[in-house]
This record gives sequence, structure tokens and C-alpha cells, in this order.
Amino acid sequence: MKYLLIDGNNLAVRCAFANEQLTNQDGVPTGVHYGVFQSLILLKNDFPEHQFLIVWDGKSARRIAEASEGVKNNIVPSGYKENRPTGDERAQPLTDFYNQASYLQKGIGTTGIPQIRLHDFEADDVIASYAKALKEHNEVVVVTSDKDYWQILDDNVSLWDGMKKEKTTKESWTEEYGLDPSKAIDIGAFQGDASDNIFGVPGWGMKTAVKEIKKYGSMEAVLKAYHDKYDALRNKYPDFKDDDSSDDSETKFKELATVKSNPKKESSRLKFPDIDYRMPFTGVCYAFHKGEVKMPKTELMALMFEERLNLAFSLKKMDDDIPELPIIEGEEPDMKKLIEYFEYYDITTLHDGIDVFGGDTVEEMEGADDLMDVLEN
Repeated sequence: MKYLLIDGNNLAVRCAFANEQLTNQDGVPTGVHYGVFQSLILLKNDFPEHQFLIVWDGKSARRIAEASEGVKNNIVPSGYKENRPTGDERAQPLTDFYNQASYLQKGIGTTGIPQIRLHDFEADDVIASYAKALKEHNEVVVVTSDKDYWQILDDNVSLWDGMKKEKTTKESWTEEYGLDPSKAIDIGAFQGDASDNIFGVPGWGMKTAVKEIKKYGSMEAVLKAYHDKYDALRNKYPDFKDDDSSDDSETKFKELATVKSNPKKESSRLKFPDIDYRMPFTGVCYAFHKGEVKMPKTELMALMFEERLNLAFSLKKMDDDIPELPIIEGEEPDMKKLIEYFEYYDITTLHDGIDVFGGDTVEEMEGADDLMDVLEN
């Protein structure tokens, strides 16, 4: 069996930005609708033998709880996805997506394509769980541009970016980065993710993360190697303490927390963002700032932000073990219905009373009456 698992939010938001100028005769934005159905027609042409499933985002209860605990413990300054704009702050294409979403999901229901949304999980968790359950005996293609999906690449699991017409396989990814795709989580943890408000290690990007993980093998091994090299320095330059005034820790910390660059080497542009006295290696960092210690600043930052790094790893890792997922049982996408709907993509012709997207299982979200009956009544 062949499966095409579509990240609905990823596809719809990309379509929203690509078609933001489209409206119907009444001025109602229709770009999301138009783009998604156009994409489904192209996907049907490219993958005619695959069983489709569209997965929509719920809220990740686990990530929200873990990040909130991280804020409480001063590990991160704000919670998971709390940087996302809401209401009037959203860009117009995002507003259009939220306004059109329910109509879009109802329209998709008329084609027979099954859809699913689980309240406590995001689309990537649901898709990762399906991919893990199906990959042993089936071919799985995931439609997305989200790099978080790199971690699920496997012998029978590939990624398809429909807009770029690019396929990513385990082999192609390994050839490019020299690592197993499972290490994409380690890379992502070091980098962080501004779009999801996941805080990584300051100064670390893709290039540094890939180099160090290739050298040591994993995020944990990188940290262990750094500890082996520098734990003795921590004894020589103890961490700052909020209750220790004997060594003027408060004054030292304030100096460190406000410094913008290394005064002894201005060109280095050494920055200390989000420094907190509760962090490990604050004493070493102060000695580094004063020029008493020499070490790569990326290594020092990794040690200081170790707790944040562990949290980022957990937030980046997909939940691929969701229990009791519904069996994917939907009609094959009907090309005639897709094209008919594409020609009548005016969202104002859909009735709110058509309940084809209201439950949490594939079975509850399958199909509706014939498209033309919907449009004519």
C-alpha cells in the first residue's frame, strides 16, 4: 500500500501567502481555497496510486506544558509558540487562512479525502506516528516543506515539497549532511526555531551543529566532550550565586549580563544574550570576558545553555507513538470532484451546516454529498 500524508496547515499557509491577492466577485479572499485544491489536483496527478490523508494541527499539550515549566524555572524567557501573532497582529494571508479554514475542510470533505485532527497533538506528531506504524510494509510520502520532518526519514518514508517539486529521501539527506536523519533533532535543538519560539544555543547555526554532531556523534556526546574539557575550569571559576556577596557575584553578574562585546577584542563581537545567574559556567563566562580563559565561545555557550538545549531537544522531537490512531479508510481522491470544486472555489457558496469536519477520527471526517448537490442547495 502507498500512503500520501499531507500536513494540512503547512500546505494551506503556503497557499495563503502564494495566492494572497485572489478574491471572489464579492471581495472575499479565496487564495487558500484555490491554492489547496490546485495542489490536491497536482498531487493526484503525481501520486495516482496513493491513499491520501490530510492532517490538521491540534495544540501540542506536551510541548506547551514543558515550555511553560521552562519559563517557570527561568530556562527560557517565553513559552512554546507564544511569539505567534494573533488577531489583528497577523499578516493578512494568515488571517485569510484562519477565516477560510472551516470552509476549506468542508470542501475537502466533499472529495472523499479523509482528514484528521487530534486536539492534543500537532500534525507532525500524527504524521510521524502514522509513518512509524506503516513504514515496515508500506511506502509513505509526506507532503510538507517543514524541516522538522527530516527526523522521520527512513527507507520507506520520504518527503515531498509539491511547490518546489523536490523529493527528500533518507539517502539524499544523509549524502548532503553526512548524518543519519534521526540526528536532525540534535541539529534543531542547537539551532532553536524562531518560528515556534524554541530557544537554542546562542551563536549556533546549522553549520556549527552539523560539524560538532558529526565529530562527536550526538547532542549528548557533544555536551559530554565539552564537560570533560572544561569542568576543571568551573572549579577554578565558580558559578555566580544570588546569595553570595563575599566575592561580589552580583556586581560581576550585572557587568556580564550587560556586556555587548569583548573589550579586549572588539572585532570578536562576543555577545551574552539571556545570561542568568542560575546558569552553570557563569564564573567561567566572566573569566572568559575578562580574557583570563580562552576557549571557543560556541562551546562555552553550549555549556551555559545546557538546560535550554535539553528542553529544545524535547520540543523538537516528534511524538511518534500516539496510541490507537484510526485506520485510514477514505475514498480515493476523485479527480472529477477535485476539478469541479476547483472550478467553483467561491467559498461563499458553501453552507455552514454541512458537517464533514467536526470529529477527531478519520471515520467522522470522511466525505459528504455530491459536490454539485452542495452547490445547488
